[in-house]
Amino acid sequence: MPKLNHMKILAIIYIISTPLHVFGMEPDSKNNVLTLNDLEAVALNQSLDIKSKEYEVIATQEKSHSLTSNYIPKLSLEGSYKYLSEIPEINMAPGRVLKFGDNINYSIGPTLTMTLFDFGAKSQLQKSLNMNVSAKKNEVNNLKSNVLFKSRLHYINLALLLEKRVLIANSLKVAHKQLKDVSSKQRFGSGSRLDLLTAQKEVHELESLLKETSFNIEAEKSELYKVSSSQKIKEINFESDQNYLEKLEFIKNRFINYKSRNYITIENARIKSLKDQSESLENHASSISKQRYPKVNLFVKSSLDYPNGPDLTPFNQNAVGITLSMPIFDGGELSHSAGEKQNQALALSHQVLNEERNLNESIQLLLKRIDNLTEQNEIIQKKIIESNEISKLLYKSYLEGHTTFIEVERANVKSREAQLNLSTNVYQITFNLIQLANIAGE
Repeated sequence: MPKLNHMKILAIIYIISTPLHVFGMEPDSKNNVLTLNDLEAVALNQSLDIKSKEYEVIATQEKSHSLTSNYIPKLSLEGSYKYLSEIPEINMAPGRVLKFGDNINYSIGPTLTMTLFDFGAKSQLQKSLNMNVSAKKNEVNNLKSNVLFKSRLHYINLALLLEKRVLIANSLKVAHKQLKDVSSKQRFGSGSRLDLLTAQKEVHELESLLKETSFNIEAEKSELYKVSSSQKIKEINFESDQNYLEKLEFIKNRFINYKSRNYITIENARIKSLKDQSESLENHASSISKQRYPKVNLFVKSSLDYPNGPDLTPFNQNAVGITLSMPIFDGGELSHSAGEKQNQALALSHQVLNEERNLNESIQLLLKRIDNLTEQNEIIQKKIIESNEISKLLYKSYLEGHTTFIEVERANVKSREAQLNLSTNVYQITFNLIQLANIAGE
C-alpha cells in the first residue's frame, strides 16, 4: 500500500476535525434533533395565522374578479305581471265599445344590459380592489417573516438556556468536588466552619439555578409549540451532545450577511402593505367622486307581451335603447363618502412616513449594536481565560491554606459569569441579526 505524503495526512486530519458548520451544514441535521430549518418549515406550514390571512387574500381576489364582470354585457330574464282594474276604452257606435287592452297584463323575456360610459368610476374601483389584493398579499409576507422571526427567537432562546444549563451543571460538578475537599479539610481540622458553609451555599445556589433553568427550557419549548401550532414539536428532541454555543455560532453565521445588506433598496412588507392600502383608498375615493357624473347604459330586450292593445293575444316585442342617469341631489352622501376614503388614505400615507423613519433608525441602531457586541466578544474571551486561571490559582491557594473558600467561591462565580457572558454575547449578536432578517422580510 503506497504511503500518503505529509500534506495529504494533514488534509485528512483537517477535514475530520472541522466542525460541520464550517461546511454550511447545520449541526444535528443528521441526528434526531430539531434544527432551525426544520422549525422554520413546520412553523410556516402549520401556522393558522398565515392560513387565515391567505384566505383573506383569496376573498379579496374573488371580490376583485367579481367587478371585472361589469365590463361585459349582462344577460338576465325579466318578467312582470299586473292586473288593471280599469281598461281604456272608446265607444265606436251605439252599443259597441272598443277596449285598448285587458285587465291582465304580463311581459317576459331576456334582457341584455351594459354600461357604455361612467367617467371611469368602475375602472377606479377596479384599481382600488387590485391594490387591496396587493396589500393583503404583503400582509401575508409580513406575517410569514414575523412567524420566522418568532421561531428563530424562541429557538435561540432555547439554545442559550440549554447552554446555560450545561454551564451550571458543570459548575455544580466542580462545586460538589470542592465541597468534598472542604469537608475533608474540616474533618482533619484544617478548615473553618465558614468555608464549609460557603461551599454548601454555592452547591445549593447552583442546584436552585439548575432547576429554574430547566423550567425555563420547558417554558420555551411551550412557546415553540405556540409558534408552530404543530403537535410534532412536543414530540421532537431538542437536546443533543453538541456544544450549544457552537449551535448559536452556526445560526449567527447563517444570518451574518444581513449586516452588509443595502437596506435602502429593501422595502419592508408591512410598509408595502400600508402603501397599497393608501393607494386603494385613493382610488376608491376617486371612484365615488366620479359617480357624480352621468352614466350611460345600453339595453336590448326581447319579450313576449300581453295584450297587444285591442288585440287580446300575446305578441313578440323587441326593444333597444340607452339610459342616462345622474345624481342631482343626494344630501352630500357622495362627497362625504369620498372625503372619508381620501382622509383614510392620507392617514395611512403619514403612517408610512413614520414607519419608514422608525425603521431606518432601528436598522442603524441594530448595525451599531452588532458592531459593539462583536468588539466585546474578544474581550469576553480574554476574561474567560483570566477568570478560569484565577479560579484555579485561588483554589490551589485555598488547598495550601493561604486563602479562604469565600474568595474561591467569588472566583468561581466570576468564571461562570464570564463563560455565560460569551454565550449571551453570541446570542445578542444573533438576535440583532434575525431582526435585520425580519426587516428584510426573510
